[in-house]
Amino acid sequence: MKVSIKDIESCTYENNRYSFRGGEGIIHIRLLSETSIRFEYEFSTAVLDSGLERSFAMVQDEMPSRPVPSRLQRDDNGWRIHVGETTIVIPQQDACVSVYRHGKLIHGGKLGNSDTVVPVSQVRYFSEDADHPGYARFNFPLSEADEFYGLGDKTGRPNRRGRRFAMFNRDALGYDATHSDPLYKSIPFMIKINCRQNAVCGIYMDSPSISCIDLGHESRFYYYWETKGGRFSYYLFMGDGYRDIVREYCTITGFPALPPLFSFGFFGSSMNYTEPDDAAERIQQYFKTVEAHDIPCEGMYVSSGYLKHHDGKRYAFLWNRQKFPDYGKYLKSLTERGYNLCMNIKPGILTTHPWYAELASKGYFIKDKHGEPYQEFFWGGMASLVDFMNPEAVSWWKSQLNEQYLEHGCTGIWNDNNEFEIEDPEVERYRVRTLLPVLMAKTSFDAMKDAKPEERPWIYSRSGYSGIQNYARSWTGDNVSDWTTLKYNQYMGVGLGLSAMPFFGHDLGGFFGEIPTEELLIRSCQSGVFQPRFVIHSWRENGEPTEPWTYKTALEPIRSLIREHYRFMPYIYSTAFQAALEGIPMDRSLHLEFPHDPMLVDDLTYSMFGDSVLKASVMEEQTTSISIRFPQGVQWYEGETGRLIAGGTERNYESKPDGTHLWFAKAGSAIATSGSTGKLVGPFKRLDFLVFPSLGEIVENRFYEDDGKTDLNLGRYNQWNITVSDTEAVFTLHRKGFSATGRLFAVHGHTFDPDALREHESVTIPI
Repeated sequence: MKVSIKDIESCTYENNRYSFRGGEGIIHIRLLSETSIRFEYEFSTAVLDSGLERSFAMVQDEMPSRPVPSRLQRDDNGWRIHVGETTIVIPQQDACVSVYRHGKLIHGGKLGNSDTVVPVSQVRYFSEDADHPGYARFNFPLSEADEFYGLGDKTGRPNRRGRRFAMFNRDALGYDATHSDPLYKSIPFMIKINCRQNAVCGIYMDSPSISCIDLGHESRFYYYWETKGGRFSYYLFMGDGYRDIVREYCTITGFPALPPLFSFGFFGSSMNYTEPDDAAERIQQYFKTVEAHDIPCEGMYVSSGYLKHHDGKRYAFLWNRQKFPDYGKYLKSLTERGYNLCMNIKPGILTTHPWYAELASKGYFIKDKHGEPYQEFFWGGMASLVDFMNPEAVSWWKSQLNEQYLEHGCTGIWNDNNEFEIEDPEVERYRVRTLLPVLMAKTSFDAMKDAKPEERPWIYSRSGYSGIQNYARSWTGDNVSDWTTLKYNQYMGVGLGLSAMPFFGHDLGGFFGEIPTEELLIRSCQSGVFQPRFVIHSWRENGEPTEPWTYKTALEPIRSLIREHYRFMPYIYSTAFQAALEGIPMDRSLHLEFPHDPMLVDDLTYSMFGDSVLKASVMEEQTTSISIRFPQGVQWYEGETGRLIAGGTERNYESKPDGTHLWFAKAGSAIATSGSTGKLVGPFKRLDFLVFPSLGEIVENRFYEDDGKTDLNLGRYNQWNITVSDTEAVFTLHRKGFSATGRLFAVHGHTFDPDALREHESVTIPI
């Protein structure tokens, strides 16, 4: 059976919501603001999955009602809703919604024309019988210049146009970064931009049971998505640019949780450290070698081998006592040396686990249609997955996180292999499986907040769905050690940022496959200087991990690049602060940052990092130069030489695989740097600001700082507004949330004490 809502008969209004009733259902249009609208389709014959509704509310609460001024107009063709500069048109006959902003069509409209055979209705509901949930297909017109961004860690170019994606979280070891699908995260949020028409909007499909999203792969005339069981709804966000869209999305789903300062530093990691019987010695040896080579290092991502027992099985929370006889003492010894440990844990409990029967009897596992523990093949054998929708299971999981890790000084939890690949549609949790990684991350987050209420948790999650940014950082998973992956991982990072996941990273050098060549390893580390996560992480079947000293001649260049990462850490951290407060990416597409420059295509491998830095790295083997197009309308400086570059020009730069890296500063920038390569503990004692004259206009910069660990919601941070002209930089303490002593700010040889200033006081420095 196919149903579509048309022939609108009437309209009612209540609490910012207009309801248009047709012959086969109702279209609800809820105004959240002038730029945020929710559309919901209620089909008269639809069978809804009630469990889907309940589970979704666990991740997201509805927006609070508040008056949104609007006006309804009726004419011979249908209705118009006027709200500020936005007009929503609902034709009476076909109910194909159109949304205009500033007079331009932003979203919707009629599909096709008299000469095309395409669906007439924007939204259709299909069902096989009257007793089981059906699915809805949302179809919308596609313009020639429409581009799409977001959707999480999808492969290929940042512009998703022409692709079809499965929205199913998959353990994707060794994926092809050009086209593999699906991967680890399914984020049903995308940005649609048309640079020719200067039109941009965002669409958030607020259902965890989206099956696929097609962005012009099936037809050049429309794009669509399908969802089963409900909700049959979506949010539409509008604004003047992509930043406005991401911010609106975060207003609904939550802003990214700022991780602690130390998590942005350099970390070691490899499965090859924890798999062997001498795992404890290998970890110790890694830190001894780091110290001997004078490499800044904050700690380690500790892989799951510490849970691997004599039978080759990994038993969650059960330490291998042969490897770690007194693991509590061992962990504390490392944390007392200043190393942060992020412990790998997985949600699958093997049926051979000594605790399996007890946990099953308590009902902690996801259940099959008979009410028995649902079993799937997991890493090492058959297993059941912990049900993070069960409050008792959540309470037990938190207690184990405390007992096994947090009480012994561990500062991070690494949620791994948490895709919850439930494949049986008859399992109750099947249609909400994409939510489970979020709930697992929330459980880890809450456990750390319970232990230290005023501090920021350090949580990593490989998998996710909308809302994961509230709790966890992430990375691009088990990538491959090759040049193609290095290049396309840069695109994936941009996509994650546009999905409100700014705190991403890549396994530098590659996780899977042959050991990277010396050239590839150095190029990977060059790309990591301006990146939110600098981690060399690997698994090699021969037992040899990838390390900074894998190649003797690469050690010095890699050490230099890690130190460069630390030199720019104040700027990197301040950019992370901005991302947490505003939702915008750290790594930013030049094409979207400067949409009016037609020469800046969407698949550039160089990008903006924050407001001020243009970063560039070579992504091709045996290549020592890169051509860079500098965005027009802005002047630029070479970062290291200070040489001026005109916007709108293209230049070639030499870039060798060594300890240097290419970066450029936008005119009018004030970039905070540090000379310290010690452990990352805030606030920074001395900051050296690299100030680049603005050339004829006054440019405002913002710089954020705090102690590196206190919960952002407590407001204990400072915000500096730094205005730069041709001749001077003015530092104004816009917000003072904490004070320190013995600190120094320096600008081109001039210094001042930042803690001597009161809120709204200024210091002027000549440049």
